[in-house]
Amino acid sequence: MSLVSAELVRDHVLRLRAAGGTYESISQAAGIGAMTVHCVANARRPKVQAEVAERLLVVSPADIRAARSWAGGIVLRLQALIAMGHSCTRMAAAIGVPAATLRRIVRGEAATVSPELRSAILALYSAWWDKRPPRRTRREKLAADSAIKRAALNGWPTPANLDDDLLDLAGYKPQAGWRYATGVGVASDYPLGDTKRAIA
Repeated sequence: MSLVSAELVRDHVLRLRAAGGTYESISQAAGIGAMTVHCVANARRPKVQAEVAERLLVVSPADIRAARSWAGGIVLRLQALIAMGHSCTRMAAAIGVPAATLRRIVRGEAATVSPELRSAILALYSAWWDKRPPRRTRREKLAADSAIKRAALNGWPTPANLDDDLLDLAGYKPQAGWRYATGVGVASDYPLGDTKRAIA
């Protein structure tokens, strides 16, 4: 088994990550395991197998983007749900992803999302777009109030103020900013049934 320095490979993987790639999407493009990609990126090994290095080094940002969807419309949908009072933690629990994943998307740090995550967020948006979060406990009330305050400060519109036909077009800018909305009812905790897993 031939080994080579991991430094060049690690730098390449980090560039792919900066371009919006995830460990999963990079691993799929390279035909290797996601954990191997993670280990390379996080300097767990000073050397890597030559075959692994070769597979990773030929993966381009275009290869990553080809397997993923533009995140723009997804960002707007998540921000709109926050404007209704749904926190990233609540939304993440509903679709079975880490809250940090949704926070990255909301902040605009992810240029693309996986097809699985996009599908989960679209389903969540469809279920919650006109619903407010429950306020059963003090913690839930604080989370909802914090989400609404964040949306108000950033001028994020609620779903009713978005044009669904234009949401996924690059360059779409909502006409209205944040406005307080109560929705038509209270959202359930798990509108998609069993918590599903989606990889960002």
